[in-house]
Amino acid sequence: MSPVQTFTDAPREFIYDRNKVYRPANYGGGYSMHDVTMRTGLVKSLNVVTVDIALQTGLARIANLTQRFGLPKPERYPSLALGTKEVTPLELAAAYAAFANGGHRVEPKIISSVGEPPATHSAKSDGADSQVISPTTAYMITNMLSAVVDHGTARAARGAVKGTAIAGKTGTSRDGWFVGYTPNLVCVVWIGFDDNQQLGLTGAAAALPAWTEFVKGAVELKPELGGRNFDCPEGIEFVEIDADNGAISTLSCPHRELIAVTERLAPNVECFLHGNLPDSIGAGDGEVAEREETDDHVPSQHSKPVKPPSEEYTWSPPSLTRVDVDARGKRTLVNSMR
Repeated sequence: MSPVQTFTDAPREFIYDRNKVYRPANYGGGYSMHDVTMRTGLVKSLNVVTVDIALQTGLARIANLTQRFGLPKPERYPSLALGTKEVTPLELAAAYAAFANGGHRVEPKIISSVGEPPATHSAKSDGADSQVISPTTAYMITNMLSAVVDHGTARAARGAVKGTAIAGKTGTSRDGWFVGYTPNLVCVVWIGFDDNQQLGLTGAAAALPAWTEFVKGAVELKPELGGRNFDCPEGIEFVEIDADNGAISTLSCPHRELIAVTERLAPNVECFLHGNLPDSIGAGDGEVAEREETDDHVPSQHSKPVKPPSEEYTWSPPSLTRVDVDARGKRTLVNSMR
């Protein structure tokens, strides 16, 4: 599946095991009520989208892959997409290390006493293949998890560790989690009660501040634990998309985002919702028609500013075609070919 494949973010029922019904809900009960990309579903922790992706992927495939990451194998229910097995912070850290390690799983070594030589983390020692996922898949996931920190549920950590690339994911159940990593350090924070009481806080509110404080101090003490960029493997290309629909962006798209994908998974259609012409264009015979400003064209705080046409390029209509724009902003393509 491509990170720009779209899924419906709305209250839904999922049928599984022939006649059983599962009704997941987004945290807080909020829905956008329209299609969103897989990338947006991860960045905003949309539970309904996550379950939809899991069912389309195949619950058995996910359960088997979970085990290869060193986590307990879950039962094949749709809820496994949201977490149904208890794990330790160490297990989760080892699993996420594969994303930062080009898709290779590592076996962590525990330091049991002060003064013990530093642990050496190596590939799996049980003889099994340590390549859990491909390097390109690992990098695409890291790229999406970087967006979680940039403008998603973990945005409170954005810029907290200067000069360091960060990717991570919040988690909220009866307790709070945050697992995040730099190019050279993985850290997991869990906050909750030993007796399984409800914490009543999200992972972003409970665990993220502790994670940020620790990683900031670690990188200041040992800069080699940071890193400005995650290593990009061969086969990755960067494409600017319209974050609202996953299509290739145009100059008029208000929410543009640069994403990492493989050539096979990259979008191949241009956004048709916002057009690709500047706000002010020649309308034939030297006339200029200006598009009316609406709320739909107001860039968000995360969008890149669109340069005026004079700064971006000089637009000149083809000799045989032109675009007529009326006073209401409606555009008509006129082609003089017969």
